[in-house]
Amino acid sequence: MERGLLFGIVLSLLLLCMLGSGYEIKPAKSEWTGTVYIRADGSIDPPDAPIVTSDNITYTLIDDISTDSFGIFVEKDNIIIDGAGHTIRGRKEFPDTGIYLTERSNVTIKNMVIRNFYCGIYLDNSSNNVISGNNITENCHGIRLEYSSNNSIYGNEITANVGIGIGIDDSSNITISGNNIRSNDWGISLYSSLNNTIAANNITNNWTGGGIRLEKSSNNVIYHNNFINSTPSIDEYSVNVWDSGYPSGGNYWSNYLHADLYSGPYQNKTGSDGIGDTPYVINENNVDNYPLMGIFYDFKVIIGNVMHHVKIISNSTVSDVKIGVILDHWPPHLPSGQMFIELSIRGTINTTRFCRVAIPKALLNDTYTVLMLIDHENYEEIPSYEPSEPDDTYNYLYFTYKHAEQKYNVIIVPEFSQVVILTSFASLTILAMSLKRKENKCP
Repeated sequence: MERGLLFGIVLSLLLLCMLGSGYEIKPAKSEWTGTVYIRADGSIDPPDAPIVTSDNITYTLIDDISTDSFGIFVEKDNIIIDGAGHTIRGRKEFPDTGIYLTERSNVTIKNMVIRNFYCGIYLDNSSNNVISGNNITENCHGIRLEYSSNNSIYGNEITANVGIGIGIDDSSNITISGNNIRSNDWGISLYSSLNNTIAANNITNNWTGGGIRLEKSSNNVIYHNNFINSTPSIDEYSVNVWDSGYPSGGNYWSNYLHADLYSGPYQNKTGSDGIGDTPYVINENNVDNYPLMGIFYDFKVIIGNVMHHVKIISNSTVSDVKIGVILDHWPPHLPSGQMFIELSIRGTINTTRFCRVAIPKALLNDTYTVLMLIDHENYEEIPSYEPSEPDDTYNYLYFTYKHAEQKYNVIIVPEFSQVVILTSFASLTILAMSLKRKENKCP
């Protein structure tokens, strides 16, 4: 009894001290709860929903949304929904959907986190819409399109969805590009869908189903994707194209076990070129004729409001591409004022690696010499060659190098008048491969 009385007195004194010192206890801020409707006339319903517009074209979230039904129900065409980094959160029960579009066109959905729904984003009978720059995670299914056409899905993080990352059913002319599709059950699934393009996606560690599944789906073009621990599953009724020809190439497959020693009958030079000598066969109707020997990178570089694509195949990790101009006295002994491209690369110390760079002709159009910068004043030449004839857009350059124990630069010089710089960092790169299968499933 005395101990209880003493504890009460001490607690009271502690609270008085906190109040006396100006300490204020505030209630935790809660998410706005409910469904937001963007009506056909442009109005927002209910009026207190955390989304604003000044022109009935761009609608911007100003707070997070929690719902036990639909997050945002869209009834208007020709609008932009900008999440501004906010989160829409559901309860992962059928048919709860984060963003719902039916019979809509020209709607852009961007910059939001969509979490814990049965379906993160759903499009039905909708066309010419864009889904970009979103983080779609921990839903049953990430993005689903049905009976839709001419839509674009690019630059999204689609991760840890316990069903399908991107599902395309009875749809055509869908472009899926530049997405990170990771740790879902299925990465991408197409059913009864034709004439779609799937390019330059990172499809990594998708669990039971694998990287991509095609059922009764033909005439789709699938290239420059990185399939890492994500195998394909294609039925016998589907006939598709898995590369964009030579020298552009096909896809990177982490389970591809063949070599890159010679050019083969479809190439006009001998030697390694970053493309495997043996096709990657899924089944008799689905063959990647030009599998990539390293990860594919597509870096976008803007010069004078013009976007150029620097495309790289490498078994190092390429983290960045920059454009610059040679300054006086650096790089050493090279004329100032010329343009260069700088690639930031990391790799395991003391291992020999390769890099094939597709250099836009509009950016640098010449023949090249590759030099390793030893210090601020000295360099040595690295053997390199052009593994294929240039196409209408690109020159191709292939070279090997050894990662040193410290940072170093490799300079690619077009006849010592223009320059591309490769910056390499000698540090161990570890690709975390999570093969753990999720036990919870979705219907």
